[in-house]
Order: sequence, then C-alpha cells, then structure tokens
Amino acid sequence: MVIEKLDNKGRGICFVNNKITFVENALPGEDVEIEIISEKKKYNEAKVLKYNKLSNDRACINCKYYGICGGCDLLHMDEEKELEFKLKKVSDILKKIGGIDIEITEIISPNTYNYRNKATFQVDNKLGFFKKRTNDLIEVDNCLLVDNRINELIKKIKEFDLINIEQIIIRVSRNEIMIIIKCIGKIDDRFIELNVDSIVLNKKGIYKTIKGPGYIIEELGDYKFIVQPDSFFQVNSKAAKLLYDKVLEFADLKGNEKVLDLYCGTGTIGSYISKYVDSVVGVEVNKYAIEDAIKNKKLNHIRNIYFICSDANSIDLSGFDLIIVDPPRSGLDNKTINYLLNINPKKIVYVSCDPVTLARDLKILMDKYTIRDVSLVNMFPITEHVETVVKLEKK
Repeated sequence: MVIEKLDNKGRGICFVNNKITFVENALPGEDVEIEIISEKKKYNEAKVLKYNKLSNDRACINCKYYGICGGCDLLHMDEEKELEFKLKKVSDILKKIGGIDIEITEIISPNTYNYRNKATFQVDNKLGFFKKRTNDLIEVDNCLLVDNRINELIKKIKEFDLINIEQIIIRVSRNEIMIIIKCIGKIDDRFIELNVDSIVLNKKGIYKTIKGPGYIIEELGDYKFIVQPDSFFQVNSKAAKLLYDKVLEFADLKGNEKVLDLYCGTGTIGSYISKYVDSVVGVEVNKYAIEDAIKNKKLNHIRNIYFICSDANSIDLSGFDLIIVDPPRSGLDNKTINYLLNINPKKIVYVSCDPVTLARDLKILMDKYTIRDVSLVNMFPITEHVETVVKLEKK
C-alpha cells in the first residue's frame, strides 16, 4: 500500500478495496504493509507491519514508548514537515468548514522537546501512562515531552513504595515544582524529603497540603501567576508567552481600549495585556478559576482589571472596544456568538485550540467581521494539536 496523504490527525491515508484507510505512523509516499485493526462502515484504521519504502520526511524515532503510550502522534515526522502539516491542516479546515480561503504562513514554535510543565502519571504498583486506547499501564522512566525536572523526579519516585497511590501529577514553573498525589491512604515518608516546593494530597477530591504553600508561581513576561493543583495553565510556558504576545500584536492597542476577556480562566491573557489598555473585564464561569484570577490580580498589583464569575450569556457585554475569546475545544455556543454579533465590538481576537470549532464559529462571525490575520502557535509539538490566533475587524 502506498500512503497518498495525511489526514487532520497526522495519520497516513491509503485505500483498501476503495475504502479509505487511516494508517498510524505512516507518511505520504511510503510503501507499507498494513494490518487493519478496526473496520468501520465508512473507513478502516490500520497499523504498519512493514515499511517497504520510507519517506525522506521520516525522523528518527528516539522513544521506546512511541506508538504504545499514545502521548506523541508525530514523533516519526521531521520537525519542518510537522510545521508544514499543521499550517496545511488549519488552512484546509478553515476552507472546508468555514469557507475561508486564507493563506496562513506563520507558525511560531519555540521548542520541540521537554516542553510540558505538567505530567499526569497513573499508578498501580508501578508508575507510567495508559497504553493507547486502553487502561493498561505502561511503566515509563523518561518522557521526551515533559520538563527534565519531571523526568528526574519520576526516577526517584519509582524507588518509593507506591501502595495506596492511584495517580501522581507533577507541575513545574520556571523556578518551582509541585507534586499532587491522589491516594487512598498513607504514603511513603520519603516523598516529604524530595527537593520540591509543594506536595499536595488528593483524597476523594479533598486537597491537603503536606509541604510548602500548596501551589507554585509561574512567570510570563513581567507577570506572575499562581498555579493551583487543579487549575488550568498552558502546558507549554514558552509557547504561552509567545501566544500572548501574538494576542497583543493582533489587538493593536492604542491605550484607551476597554477590553472584555471571555473565558478568562485565571486571568492570564487579561493580566498580560492590562498595562496597554484602559481596563479589562474578565468573565469566567468556573468560580475557582475566578478566585485564582483575583489572587493573580493582587500578586501583580494590577488596578485596571476586574473579574466576574458568570456565564457569558448572563451579563451585559456592551461597551467594549475589543473582545478576546479563548473558549474550550467546543468553541463558542450560539448564544455567545449572537451576543458578539449584536454588540458589534470594533475588534475580536479569537484564540482556539480546535480548528474545526474555530472554522464553524468564524463562518458565522464573518457576517459582520473580516478576518485580517491568522497565526499558529505550536503549543503542543510532536502531537497533532496546535493553537490558532485570529484577528477580526468589524466590517
């Protein structure tokens, strides 16, 4: 079988008896022998048994867990080809779903390996990740995606007694390390001796700090942000700063704008742009995120940012010059899109982690807005995922 092209997940595509077949770890131009592992009504899924011809775009796979744990999708792909793939992927989705024919030429990619500041390890007398599509635990001692401080820690933790532990999460910032241990009983006393800043136990959803303040602080540019055990923070800190810089660039601020930051989370984007505007209002439905956002406001001594714990559909969104939206993968709901169209701000900057829902939403917003620019940030190297930033201006 000759692989003809890639799908949006980075899988190779070939045809078996005229039926589209998606092949993991296969690149265009490669001649492969495959085994079909799943047959659906309209397509097959397959794995490679043998490579008869390799692509020049194939990279050396330097991870013994690749294809097993499921954390990396594109480790077999040359770095430059990965960036080309993501540019084409987003362009194709915008055109196919949104009818948006725009050339995207910029993808910002600050790092490739050891970029994740958070890793979740499953524990069952051993420590590792779940095997792809299963709950079978694969023991690991090193991961190419995570910060090397995490790799060093797991080597030490694997020597401990892991009884009563179900899961271990390690989060790191520029200067600090936190461990969150999901457990059902007493843990090994040696955990306390680890050179980390905070250790938090999670017993049936109740958190108890046994070392340090129970959080870490990350720094992005001139700002500091509290990262709680369960709070959302971009997993790639270097890329996050560049993402916020791109939001700032697309916002094209003059200093007198009133800005609405929808889906503000812990207030990172709003805080980051606050010194360039008149005021920022952050809206977020998660009350714990809002509590952290208020703490971040105080930590950074910001006076012109305000936070509201509410659904975006429940408040008056009028009177803003710029609206920044950074929704979850599901994108904007219909009520929020209608609000945006009705209040008609001069500019919208849309940050998206899913090009499919982005394309769907842009198709509607283009009734009143023109897309001025699109840029990608490679927040998740070696995986199929990518962040997209879109600049929209009122027609």
